[in-house]
Formats: sequence, structure tokens, C-alpha cells
Amino acid sequence: MNRADPGDLAVKIANPKTLEFQVVRTSLLPGLLKTIRENRSHPLPIRLFELSDVVFKDTTQERQTRNERHAAAVWCSKTAGFEVVHGLLDRAMRMLEVPRIGKGDKDKPRGYYIVEGDDPAYFPGRAATIYYRSPPSIQTTLNDVRVPAVSRDTIIGTLGVLHPSVLAKFEINYPCSALEFNVEVFLKKRS
Repeated sequence: MNRADPGDLAVKIANPKTLEFQVVRTSLLPGLLKTIRENRSHPLPIRLFELSDVVFKDTTQERQTRNERHAAAVWCSKTAGFEVVHGLLDRAMRMLEVPRIGKGDKDKPRGYYIVEGDDPAYFPGRAATIYYRSPPSIQTTLNDVRVPAVSRDTIIGTLGVLHPSVLAKFEINYPCSALEFNVEVFLKKRS
């Protein structure tokens, strides 16, 4: 995926059955790209999605790992479809009742926005980072005064046109656009 592994994200399996499963997945995109590779004979466009867990090392947890629920989608066609995955993100957020806001909309307490990104898995200039501004929580001071905390903008995912070198590694000859984001932040909000 053209992403360097810093060595502190992926969970390694002690006794893997095969070499392919030495680490627990930290992204859903490789699995979707393998599925596209195995279904190359199908007519274009090929559209896939997955909603599943990924696992990360987390030394603050008892088991030293943390699960996150991610949503991912890939669009493969004769032309790249950045606007397709961007529209899919917009639709998913509308279904989650998360409004789209601008990066500079500091008066908006909650929402999502995208900013041009530089993830090496994507084609330069055709990638974006997805940010989520969570609603401010209420904090209680020592005098039992309730004051709103500051909203925080956090990165929840990426989208864009996949880099040709990534597609070549999966033996895919057509351009693909992809989207992956963490839905865990929305699950916590509803519970």
C-alpha cells in the first residue's frame, strides 16, 4: 500500500498458519483490492465495500491492542472516480446524521470535512484526509460548574485515487478510487 510500517501499529501473530497472516490487518483496503484482483473477469465498474474491525497495538490497553470498526469502499472502472468515493462519504455521513462543515467553520460544534492529503497509497493531488469534529463534552470544574469543553478535530480516514504502484502490486490494470474511515467515533456517540 506504499505505507511505511513504523513497527508500532500492526499486531504480530505468534504462530501464524500461513505467511500471509503474520499480522492482524490495520486496514480494510488490501482485502478489497485482493477481491478485485480475483474478480478481474467481471465487467466494470467493480464496486466493493466492507465494514469490519481492524486491530492496532495500544500499550495503554490491558491486552496491548485496540480494535476499531472501519468502513471501506473501492470503485474500479475505466476512469478514476474520486467524485464517486467522495459522494459515498457524503452519503454515509448523511445517514449517520453528521453534517458537512468547512475546516474554518469554528462556530460549528460538530461535523466532518476533508482536506487535501499526502497519503502515499493515493495518487499525489488526488487524495484527501477525512476529519471529524466531535461535539464538545461538558466538563465539571472543582466548584461543580459545568462548562463546555473545546471541540476536537480528529483524523478518521482517507479517500482518493489509488496510486498506480499500489494497483500494480495487486495486478489491477484499471484505476481505482478508495475510501476508508473509522466509524467507531459514531458508534460511541450513539451508545
